[in-house]
Amino acid sequence: MSRRRSLAALPAALLLMAGVAHAQTANNDPPPLGAILDLNGQPIPNNAPQLYTVDFTAAVANTAITFAFRDDPALILFSDASVINLTAGGGNLLANGNFSGGTYTDNGNRLTPVGWTYANIYGAIDGGVVFAGCGVGVGYCWDDGAVQAYDAISQTIATTIGDTYQISFDVQETSGQATFSSLSTNGVGGTGGNGIDVLAYAQQGLPAADVPEPASLSLLAAGAIGAFLARRRRAA
Repeated sequence: MSRRRSLAALPAALLLMAGVAHAQTANNDPPPLGAILDLNGQPIPNNAPQLYTVDFTAAVANTAITFAFRDDPALILFSDASVINLTAGGGNLLANGNFSGGTYTDNGNRLTPVGWTYANIYGAIDGGVVFAGCGVGVGYCWDDGAVQAYDAISQTIATTIGDTYQISFDVQETSGQATFSSLSTNGVGGTGGNGIDVLAYAQQGLPAADVPEPASLSLLAAGAIGAFLARRRRAA
């Protein structure tokens, strides 16, 4: 596949997140913190879907299962996501893990898979959509092409503290790049970059986005104060 969705680029903005200003730059931004699986450095499967698994022990009664994506040059086909309780047994704890259950409108005009929450709090340009004719099983996937930063899909499941769970999913990628890379390393911006990665999280709430260093926060605050004072002088 050679297509890329023509979504409008997000403007530079400041988000207020947990009381901390977050610069939404989409400029080779690192992934969110706290991943229990990061495909960075592994070979990229681009001929057929590749199965990945990771285990975790539940530390809270309600665990947010989150998958974050980046693909500067092309598209990631993410399918057949599941979470299984290895301690107690049972079926898939994720709703609509195969993405065949339809979509709903979220975040304004985003068509998000039923059962999931879409998050672009990390500054990505472009993003993901549900796509038919890809993946394994029923043939639906989450088709993601976030550029220069990460977007994510997430859902919270009930977990038993102390039990061991296994996350699994399939990934196929549409470019000819050889290995996953959490950051772009070729010095080219936008879709010319070579950042491609998939990460999995199991924690209480969505993973935290990167935030400016204290010095950067001081500069942002100073700029905001300066702009406010300038407006007051013009109004006087």
